[in-house]
Amino acid sequence: MKKSNIMPSIVLGAICLIVGLLLSLINSVTAPIIEEAQNAAANAALAIVLPEGKNFDEISIDESYPAVITKGYKADGGFVFQSSVTGKSSGLIILCGINSDGKIVGTKVIAEQETDSYDANVFPLVEGTEGKYKGMDIDNFEPWLVSGATLTSRAYGEAVKASLQAFAIANGGSVDVRTPEQILQDNCNEALGTTDVKFTKWFATESLSGIDAVYTADDNSGRVFAVGESFIGVKADGTIVNAGSADAAAITAANTAVSASALTEITSLPEGVNTKFVKKAYVTASGNYVFDLEATGYQAMFDYGNGTVIKIKLSISADGKIIDCLTVSHDESKGFGDACATEEYYDQFRGASDADIKLSVTSPNAQQDQIPDESVDKGAISSATYTTYGYQKAVKEAFAAYNSLKSNGGDK
Repeated sequence: MKKSNIMPSIVLGAICLIVGLLLSLINSVTAPIIEEAQNAAANAALAIVLPEGKNFDEISIDESYPAVITKGYKADGGFVFQSSVTGKSSGLIILCGINSDGKIVGTKVIAEQETDSYDANVFPLVEGTEGKYKGMDIDNFEPWLVSGATLTSRAYGEAVKASLQAFAIANGGSVDVRTPEQILQDNCNEALGTTDVKFTKWFATESLSGIDAVYTADDNSGRVFAVGESFIGVKADGTIVNAGSADAAAITAANTAVSASALTEITSLPEGVNTKFVKKAYVTASGNYVFDLEATGYQAMFDYGNGTVIKIKLSISADGKIIDCLTVSHDESKGFGDACATEEYYDQFRGASDADIKLSVTSPNAQQDQIPDESVDKGAISSATYTTYGYQKAVKEAFAAYNSLKSNGGDK
């Protein structure tokens, strides 16, 4: 007789239900305890970050404040603001004390999950009245980035800046609390005369004299050209929206060049091109080259890595200068190799020639950090030897492919 599976299923379901109820019960018990502990730590820390403060009263925090500000306290001697930011992990909670003159008195971490020892070493250096931010105000704020703890120190700086902005708001001032990305999108919409349209930065395949960046409207309504601090909109039909803010002829020429810059894939790469790095190559009508690259960074170089390569897009002009560089995707270590995904990092390659790219190391050593803090090599990331090596090597291989294509007539 075939045995029924009904009873085991009932038992299993009952077990799952009981476990779920227990977890819910545990959470309902522990969550208030955790919150109470954080509140107690915050209350004790108020006097530490603002020693002259007396009679602390919590103030209301609304949408006019920076999004990371979660609490605020007014005292006789100034204000204290609590913020929650994401460093290497979420839940990095920081208090910042600001005196009546708007100057930082002290900062303190009251909760964190930054388990990495490098990140943990940031805290004693910046908290308390002897911290690096002491004495700064909103006009002379300068973030303090720590090598080997980039994510944590950047988040710390974000919290301090937000607290200074909150101080201005609490005192009746007006502060632009938009993120840099929000400001960029708003500038593009204003330049093109659109509303709530998303703009994407154009990967440059042409050298545009006097143009810092080009942003394309996702709804195909036009483009925006960034020239210094000016944003000039050009509609899809070529009409310049705000011609008075820049030379109309130069903007028209740039827009024409962007429109005409189609890519043709080179289906047969010359012998000797290192296809381990160079995955695809393209040529433009003007003789520029674009390469899809794969770099073997930290995650792809070791058996214990997850095998993910760094994907890079690189364009080189007909005269051998890098037009644009972009990290398309990666999975390098947070706080270390992931610096390769920042615009500040890959923009440093723009305008570089083959001779400008030097391999910081030729044989990475797993037992030694070979990239010093003071390195000025293009693509060098302190404490990220394997990411540095992989990225620089990929760029060098792109130049090798460029040279091979040029010597072979750039055949398509």
